[in-house]
Amino acid sequence: MGSTGLTLADLPNIFIMIGALVALFAMLVILLRNMEVIGVVGEGREDAWRRAMQPPRLLMQRVHIPFTFKLQESQPVDYSGVSCVVSSTVRYWQASWWGAPVRELHTTLWGTLTEIFSSKHLDFTLSNPHDEKPMRLSVNEPLQLGPPPRACYPLVVILARDERDTGDLRPDDTVALVTVVHIRDEQCPLPSGIISQYLKQANGHLSCLKQLYVSAACGEGGDGYAEGAHAAHATHAAHAAHEALCCVCTAQPLSRALLPCRHACLCARCFPKLDKCPICRSAITSYFCIRNDDEPLSELKQQPLFNRRLYNLFHYH
Repeated sequence: MGSTGLTLADLPNIFIMIGALVALFAMLVILLRNMEVIGVVGEGREDAWRRAMQPPRLLMQRVHIPFTFKLQESQPVDYSGVSCVVSSTVRYWQASWWGAPVRELHTTLWGTLTEIFSSKHLDFTLSNPHDEKPMRLSVNEPLQLGPPPRACYPLVVILARDERDTGDLRPDDTVALVTVVHIRDEQCPLPSGIISQYLKQANGHLSCLKQLYVSAACGEGGDGYAEGAHAAHATHAAHAAHEALCCVCTAQPLSRALLPCRHACLCARCFPKLDKCPICRSAITSYFCIRNDDEPLSELKQQPLFNRRLYNLFHYH
């Protein structure tokens, strides 16, 4: 007859099974206690995943722009006159193009510096280098550009190097700064202001300049940068911040500018932990460095705060 009880011969097998279960339990305890180190579960795995999924970095090239052009904030901008402030470290030619057709403007800008100077629409005047100096630009009669979308820009201002000073330039040196100004009127009541700026380089490339934005928590000030040639357009990181700190930890210097929103607000440590901009909450698709992680903070110029109205002025085709 069969027996349903355990015999002495079965005891070793039971001890082996108990020992295996104890060993497995001990192994799980060790894994759980060291999960942050080995990155299997928990925060360690999450950080490893974030590092693997980090948005691509765009290579940037720092460029020197000998010109500055800005509107005087305290003065009205209308067709009776545009008050601006201009500075230059080189001899330069200045021209104003009122009611510039969009297509014709870009055709002109893609030409050589000599072709730009010979344009029938531009009447250049020569100036010597100078610090910031107020200027007044005016047109004889108001322009009738019609309702948006428009085929003409109200005002385009071109600052170009004197050709006699372009012999020793490097290919990426700036030879001209082109500023497009929107002027508010009854048919297009959007606020007046600069809607775009372009850099013309000695090698013939034309780059669209775009500002970086630094939140008040990060600081004020900045440096100048432009995107590498592999990108669709160059980005002008007009100004980062004087003693600018990361807006998340407020301890480390900010060094990451986020795209597409162009907020410069994160340090190297906080950047991998976020997938959205902490300022505007838009998704981070790529980024570039505005400062090396070991670069000391420098005294930089003041940078305007983020202003979405700037993007609403693109009502021209």
